[in-house]
Amino acid sequence: MARPLKQGLDYFPLDTDFLQDIKVRRLIRACGSSAIPMLIGLLVNIYRGDGYYLRWDSDMTFLISDEVGISEGAAQEFINKAVQVGFFDKKLYEEKSILTSAGIQRRFFEITERRKSVFYDDTLLLIDVNEYTNLVNVNNNSINANNNSVNVYHNQQSKVKESKGKESKEEERKNNSFPSSASKVVKLYGDNIHPISSAIERDKLISLVEAHGEAFVQKAIERAVMRNKRSLAYITGILSRWETNGYDEGSNGDGKKRPEATEKSEEYLAFLERRKAYKAKQKQKGVTADVNRREHELPQGRAEAVISEPADGRKELGHILDDV
Repeated sequence: MARPLKQGLDYFPLDTDFLQDIKVRRLIRACGSSAIPMLIGLLVNIYRGDGYYLRWDSDMTFLISDEVGISEGAAQEFINKAVQVGFFDKKLYEEKSILTSAGIQRRFFEITERRKSVFYDDTLLLIDVNEYTNLVNVNNNSINANNNSVNVYHNQQSKVKESKGKESKEEERKNNSFPSSASKVVKLYGDNIHPISSAIERDKLISLVEAHGEAFVQKAIERAVMRNKRSLAYITGILSRWETNGYDEGSNGDGKKRPEATEKSEEYLAFLERRKAYKAKQKQKGVTADVNRREHELPQGRAEAVISEPADGRKELGHILDDV
């Protein structure tokens, strides 16, 4: 199966006078030492994801704050300040919860100018893109902007399905080697994120199923697709957030949080029980391995000697006291 067309960047340029920007200096003055890692984290997620914007929602708030090492409240306060000083466009943020700027967009489209095609949503643009000849407006191709990432991906995959042949049989053979509880998740991951490329990635995905349960991993994959954050790290972050704060239904189409964000349903309680059992199992594995290692390292008869040392010590102390 072919890999989805890449939208984001692997790296991006950072101006040498970045710290001299008045907007950046105001953010540093207002938010302290966390301002720089917050800015870098936001820019990384923008350029790595859709390339020219970032949808700011509850999941992204958690992921960014977790990466930087600050609270979600502090992360939200930073965003408010960044919008206030003009680092991000105020109108798009207030209307659609979108973080972007004219500079970010210009830089992205210049870097991707040599690509065969680059998708964009004209309702999110702050610059004139008529000079670029490789851009595809998703709104002119009957693609719903709110579900842009999902529909674009399916359009790309429709061509691939025509020439699956031996690849599909090989993938089916590989899927049959997975545990039954993980087979559906593996297929969903391969169809919507990207084909599993290594044994390490496969094992991590199976571990998520064992730790969190098939249903919640599937929901996390669906959430990642809707956010166009197609990575195992993002899926893991969503599951960690649900484990900490409870499962939530996400956001409405406009990117704003729903009022009934968190629910302690039976399904979520089962999720916590499964996670608790998994952690206990992993802990027991670690204890057993440590005991076996220690028994292997101790010389023969050493264990008995260690047990007898306290008694011998008391006897020796008695002799010393008698001498005194």
